[in-house]
Amino acid sequence: MPEHPVLAAAQQFRAAALARERQASSRLVQTYGRAYTRLSPAIEALSQRIARMDAPGPSVASLTRLDSLRSLRSQVENEIARFGTYADTEISRGATEAIAAGLKDSRAMAAASMGNGGPGQRALITAWDMLPTESVETMLGFLADDSPLHTALTKRLGPAVAQRMSDALVDGIVLGMNPRRVAEIVRRELGVGLSWALTTARTAQLYAYREATRANYMANSHIVSGWTWLSALDRRTCMSCINMHGSVHPVTESLNDHHSGRCVPVANVRQAAALGLPRPEIEPGEQWFGRQPAAVQRQMMGPGMYKAWKAGKVAFADLSQPYSDPVYGEMLREASLVGLLGNEAKQYYTRQKVAR
Repeated sequence: MPEHPVLAAAQQFRAAALARERQASSRLVQTYGRAYTRLSPAIEALSQRIARMDAPGPSVASLTRLDSLRSLRSQVENEIARFGTYADTEISRGATEAIAAGLKDSRAMAAASMGNGGPGQRALITAWDMLPTESVETMLGFLADDSPLHTALTKRLGPAVAQRMSDALVDGIVLGMNPRRVAEIVRRELGVGLSWALTTARTAQLYAYREATRANYMANSHIVSGWTWLSALDRRTCMSCINMHGSVHPVTESLNDHHSGRCVPVANVRQAAALGLPRPEIEPGEQWFGRQPAAVQRQMMGPGMYKAWKAGKVAFADLSQPYSDPVYGEMLREASLVGLLGNEAKQYYTRQKVAR
């Protein structure tokens, strides 16, 4: 049986959204790499200074006054602050592109419910009220100059990475680390900053795309009655998204996926139902999961959660755990076994055999 046009469109649009995100991430990685390269002389200077230190090593107080360490920290803070400003611009641009795509794709997805090129589809497109990109940007708010996201990127990222790196280096020097490990520590701590920036960029773009889609549905509530949660249903899909897959929501409700989430809201079109047109068959996530082999279920859930679920200690609906984010508000992520069962969770963890 061929895939419903709405689902085919949703998959196509999601793939395009992920491709845009990957392009933005690639630019961020390249810019971050150039920043690290510019730090190489300062890293080498600190390595040589550590090599000349006498055992058992300096005190923490004396290290904080070490010129080469202070110079490296200052350069790291400046370089990452510059990167943060670049990332802020990149993320804002990417989110604006995602909003424009979400507005366009949401109309196309709704139109796909009315068949291919028929009078019903043309009538829907004619009756559709397209929101301007600027109004959605204002509605979202997280791209504003006073938003927590903007502040974190432009004012806090540089000092935070520099502090982490400095603390790690001081701890290592006090413990007598090999001077060759300086570059390794700097690279690791800078990697934490890069990882955060990449997650932030990905989340901002995908969230903007979903919210633009939903805003267009809401502006066209005379056409769209609500939306259905569609997850990827692959081995990378978390249990929260599987649980939410297939659930139906009003247009006033956000698809509050977790950070880096790939789920999309599929339009439920009033006219399609009234005309008796076939609706996309979206199997509830719990039902889909129940059809998977036990080995796949165990792999996706994790052995401990799988045991507790099979024992009836965890309900499938409990697998989505709400949490609060300062930028996006309430989001949903996969619940932990300890969070659900507390101390009782211990009995479901797989014991590892210890080699003697």
